[in-house]
Amino acid sequence: MKIDPRNNKRTSFSLLFLFFCLIVLLYLPACEAISSVRGLAVSVNFQEKQLTDNLLTRVKVKYITTASFQPAEGDYRIFAVADWQGRILFREDLDPSVSFNRWQANRVYEVEKYLYFPEIIDRFDRRTASGVEVDFRLIVEKTGESSGIILYSRKLKLHPCPADLPKLIFLDGWLRVNRSRGKNLPANVDLWTGEKAVCLLENPGREALLMLRGRCYVEGLRVSLTLDAEKLDEFTLTSGEFQKIWPVPSFPQESFPELRLTISVDRVISLSQIYPELADNREAGLKIEKIYFR
Repeated sequence: MKIDPRNNKRTSFSLLFLFFCLIVLLYLPACEAISSVRGLAVSVNFQEKQLTDNLLTRVKVKYITTASFQPAEGDYRIFAVADWQGRILFREDLDPSVSFNRWQANRVYEVEKYLYFPEIIDRFDRRTASGVEVDFRLIVEKTGESSGIILYSRKLKLHPCPADLPKLIFLDGWLRVNRSRGKNLPANVDLWTGEKAVCLLENPGREALLMLRGRCYVEGLRVSLTLDAEKLDEFTLTSGEFQKIWPVPSFPQESFPELRLTISVDRVISLSQIYPELADNREAGLKIEKIYFR
């Protein structure tokens, strides 16, 4: 019988790749796991060694396929999901540049993305003061199907966020809409910008991240951001939810104890169109759900 030396080379490469993956999984920390999908190992690494709530962190994921991996048919999406006590903290897409149904054996596919852990810990509650455990999963879902396959799952320990985070002070141009019904009900307030809204950010004296998260109700709305009179960004939004993130360089605290953030829009909308039951005719630009600066 004649043996094709090319087959030997392919077999040797596959065995060598599998051996490499096994060595990686043995020596890397607990953020590595064998996936429930045959022939797939997943590596998840967060930028911070200690995770907290109210934290915007960058996560790097590697999907490592071995020789036994079989490509899937159909359209799939991969999501990162975190939940705590039945509350979904986030659900963010975490697809690499190559879609799941095009993955091949003996490959490594990588993706990096910012994930935001919202503020959930009451530091004055003895049950949560030392931190909480949240469930973190990577799930692949096929279009049209309600359930997905768990690629990766682990518990994450979230510690309380530092008490000395940079303070945020709202100045001119902000609108607050109280949607509470009845005097004895807790306040349910939405925050909006006007045509121009200004706030002060306490200077942390180091590089930081700025995130705006909210909702736009005007198609093609032009938004401009300035930070201490310097243009930070200018962009156009479609109608719906949005999230924008910017790195902010270090400013000397002696010269800039606070940083002045200005958000401007080119068009406004009457709040009565958003809340017809309130008959509020004030003009607003963007609904802001979170301003993160840390």
